[in-house]
Formats: sequence, C-alpha cells, structure tokens
Amino acid sequence: MPLLQIRLTPGCFDNAQRDRFVAAVSAAAAAAESLADTPVARLRTVALVEQLAPGHFYLGGQSGDQLARGAFVLWQVSAGVLDGARKARFAAALQAAADAEGGDDPRTLITSCVIDEVPEGQWAQNGTIRRLPEAAALAGFTHLADIALP
Repeated sequence: MPLLQIRLTPGCFDNAQRDRFVAAVSAAAAAAESLADTPVARLRTVALVEQLAPGHFYLGGQSGDQLARGAFVLWQVSAGVLDGARKARFAAALQAAADAEGGDDPRTLITSCVIDEVPEGQWAQNGTIRRLPEAAALAGFTHLADIALP
C-alpha cells in the first residue's frame, strides 16, 4: 500500500504535467508492490504532493531554482514487500515518468527516491497496527498471496 511523499522544486512541472507525473509514479509504485489491479486496491496508493516555493531549493548552498528542477520522493512501504528487482523497476519508472513530462524546460531534471521500508509492527493505520499478512490481504499483493490472512 504505497505511501508516497513527493516534493517538486519550483516550476518543475505545470499542473497538467504534475498530475500525469503523480499518476505515473503512483502506478509504478502499485506495480512494484504487485497491488491487485482493482479500483479498491488502487485507492490504497496515497501520494502527498508538495511544490516548493521559489527560493526553497538549493544546490551546493546556492539557489537551485534556475539551475535545475527536481522530483524528490519518499516512498514508505512495509518491509518484506519489495526486493531489489522491484526497487530497480520503480527507479526506472520514476525517471521515465519525469522525462515524459520534461517539456521544453532546459534545466537539468533530477529525480531521487528514498525507499523507507517500515519494519514489521511499526505501521499504524486507522487505529491499529498493520502486520504484513493483513496488509497483503488488504492490498491484494499478488506476490505475497501465500502469507495473506484469509
């Protein structure tokens, strides 16, 4: 059940580009987690998007607004859901999604993602601790069906 925190630098994308980018990144995270391809399961992909104000992005200690643009992602996922190949596919999909929305902006486009694997028993949701077997059942993780609670 992907929880994505996406920060975009000033003017990284226009509104339409941002919407397409977030949709593509959300789909890539859902695919990496092997979420069931159902409307209910897909609604479990949460993306919180923040656009930095001008003057709040720095590179090498200097304002980076005119130098580059960036999409920075923190992806929180339950430990045990992803393996190296899934992470690599997501990283490639993140870059492809950003490149697809590149437009005519000549600034260098930077993407970065920190994958935060939340240890078992450390994720609380709706007043309860969500353990991996329960999360696997709720999300319909197809690759974890054998551990999902009935």
